[in-house]
Amino acid sequence: MKTSVLNFLGIGSAFNPYFNNTSAYFEFDTELFLIDCGEGIFSSLYKLKLLEKYKTINVLITHTHSDHIATLGHLLLFCFYELNKRVKIFFPEESLISSLLSGMGVGKYTYELIKLQNPFIYKEILTIISVEQIHVNEIPCFGYLIKTKECCFFYSGDSRTLNQIILEKFLKDEIDFLYQDTCFENTTENHPHLSLSELCYLIPPEKRKHVYCIHLDRNFNFSYARNLGFNIPEQIKT
Repeated sequence: MKTSVLNFLGIGSAFNPYFNNTSAYFEFDTELFLIDCGEGIFSSLYKLKLLEKYKTINVLITHTHSDHIATLGHLLLFCFYELNKRVKIFFPEESLISSLLSGMGVGKYTYELIKLQNPFIYKEILTIISVEQIHVNEIPCFGYLIKTKECCFFYSGDSRTLNQIILEKFLKDEIDFLYQDTCFENTTENHPHLSLSELCYLIPPEKRKHVYCIHLDRNFNFSYARNLGFNIPEQIKT
């Protein structure tokens, strides 16, 4: 069986800082691909010396809530001034990211912003497909279907649903792993995150070992989710 290619620096939601904000990375040759850079993530990268390890640093952003981009500015400035590296940022909405970074005092000369257009093929081996997600009304949110030499996985970002096309591909074994935003229960109407009970309804028991619950809230019952057959990523300790 294929093993997960993602390493997690955090698995918590915005209000669950004990587990750090949800962020993951994978390696591609001599390059680091980081997904989101929320509160605490730059500190984790710094302590693990990951920014020095890789020749090229790439960051995929799912959306612009602070628990997903709060330390992005620190990352860019540190890489530019301390490591002489210009980070590549990937996001479908260029102007949104550039205006936020400008407000942080991060000059455009310190990074390279790349607009994701489907399908985005990186160096003829890595393919990234952005999938618009239903999360909140105020800002656009995206999940990413990523195909590497090793496997194909979907990273939901924050979403109150599981995209139907992605679900169908997963059930047909066209996607090896799902990393799905999962809260323990929906407490309000139009809750911005998919609940564990909804995930159970969508994913049959025999497929749950390939699903990783991420962005976990304070009430999330780890043992209960595992007993249902789902996985929870191990968070790298710093």
